[in-house]
Amino acid sequence: MISELRLSVLLRGEKFSPREAENVTGLRLQDKLELGEISPRGRYRGKPVPYGTAQLEVPAEIPYEDRLMWIIRALEVNLKQLYECGAEETRIYAGYFYKDQCNFGFSREELSSIAKLDIDFAISCYDMSDEE
Repeated sequence: MISELRLSVLLRGEKFSPREAENVTGLRLQDKLELGEISPRGRYRGKPVPYGTAQLEVPAEIPYEDRLMWIIRALEVNLKQLYECGAEETRIYAGYFYKDQCNFGFSREELSSIAKLDIDFAISCYDMSDEE
């Protein structure tokens, strides 16, 4: 049984500005770093990052069954502007957290909408069965 679904899109580019992207699109981005800011983690921890980076995440209050279409719709409306703000090719990341068994599927609308975005879609599954 799927107990949680986390969806995000990594936005990154040598000329990408999260601040500009938020202003242009009205989206709220997370984990934002402007080009040259000191990174608090990862490969460039304590050093200036050579690119701008941020994540678009589905808000926690969006119901599970609406999350995939929420992020698809956000990208349908804003992907071109995000690229114009310097983001380079990206992908949707889906993390399915499950207990006992991991079964999930996609509707025709979801599959068609993902294909129209012309971006990659990565899925990871995390077994939470032992955490009871």
